[in-house]
Amino acid sequence: MSEPSKKPGQQPESYQPRRPEIVTMAAQAQGEARTNASAVLPWPFQAGSPMRPTDYDFHFSGFRGLDFTNCFTALFMYLEGIQGGGQPSLTLANHAVQHFFLFDTISGRSATVWGWGGKPTAVYGEIYDTDDTIGFVMGYAGYSYERRTGNLMEHIRASLDGGIPVLARLKTGRPYTDKEADSFRLIVGCDGNRLRVPAPKGAQKASKKAPRLNEIDSVYVVTGRTQRKYTLLDALRRIRGIMERDREAGVWDEYFHAFEDYWGNLQKLKLKELKALFQSGYRGTTWNCHNFVETFRTYSMNPQCPERFNARVWDELKGARLEAPCNRMDAACDDSHNRQWQLHALHDIRNWRSRYRHKWGSGMLNWSMCEMAATLLRMIKADDEAVYGAVCEMIDILEQGEAP
Repeated sequence: MSEPSKKPGQQPESYQPRRPEIVTMAAQAQGEARTNASAVLPWPFQAGSPMRPTDYDFHFSGFRGLDFTNCFTALFMYLEGIQGGGQPSLTLANHAVQHFFLFDTISGRSATVWGWGGKPTAVYGEIYDTDDTIGFVMGYAGYSYERRTGNLMEHIRASLDGGIPVLARLKTGRPYTDKEADSFRLIVGCDGNRLRVPAPKGAQKASKKAPRLNEIDSVYVVTGRTQRKYTLLDALRRIRGIMERDREAGVWDEYFHAFEDYWGNLQKLKLKELKALFQSGYRGTTWNCHNFVETFRTYSMNPQCPERFNARVWDELKGARLEAPCNRMDAACDDSHNRQWQLHALHDIRNWRSRYRHKWGSGMLNWSMCEMAATLLRMIKADDEAVYGAVCEMIDILEQGEAP
């Protein structure tokens, strides 16, 4: 177990953590989860200059609030020594978005389908911000860590004393969802027992307040940089399994079935109920295709990316062997994105405050809109099937490369 960085009873008025050092802590887990910390490697500060958490310009992705993936992305960039460049495409904000897309994709979250009616699916509940996902993302990025649930301040101070910010899971009385992402914080310092967090630059609807110690459920303390535990092939297999779970549950079918049988069922709906139906339709798609495909699109279509993102987590995405399935995935996600906007437009162009006045009445308009929504949702499902096919093909390609 880590020793406290200060002697018991010492409460520094202003706590200033040092620069990161090579961490080789011996694990005495006592029932708490910990990844394999063997083969700890030096911290890769590319600029070669010492930094402290309070010196770093933390950035978060604008595609999410403060959940594990967004907070880990900010921490990862700090640990990897990623700095913004002189070009607009090389800013820290751009790096935050691209790395967030990567970790969101390899975790499998952006491959999930949001359940009809705003209800998370079974597989979504198993992976979103869970310890399983944390272990996978940490292993993919190549970092060992310890999860701590007791003596939190001791572990936070010990990590900060080594220059390493701490990921803190907040207590909550309801399931975590990415629609209201507010489950994690990145602790970068403390004044006595008061914690300090970076300004949540870029994050959606993010609180600027640091949590109190009694609001934290557990902390995840990075203990070293290791050989990567998981590969792109592992991530693709994980994604395939998650997509298959949603297919077995028939999640996409619930979407277009909800708009079928207008004359036998939906025509009985009041106007506000019909409006709610269309809102469920377009909100449920969640635009995941954008998050998902950017990871693969970046390297198949932008030759500058290998130089722009010079970090080991990208290495397997470089090269031409995955180009063909990546291009098909790109086309499918682009089409899905367009269909989702069309579904959104169906809702927005309708005047929901009054019934359509025509010699045929409002029934024909409502029937037409429901038919169009069902057609668009079938097209979105077909695009998702094409993405699934591309994932399976990439797995086959990588498995052939592993064959003796």
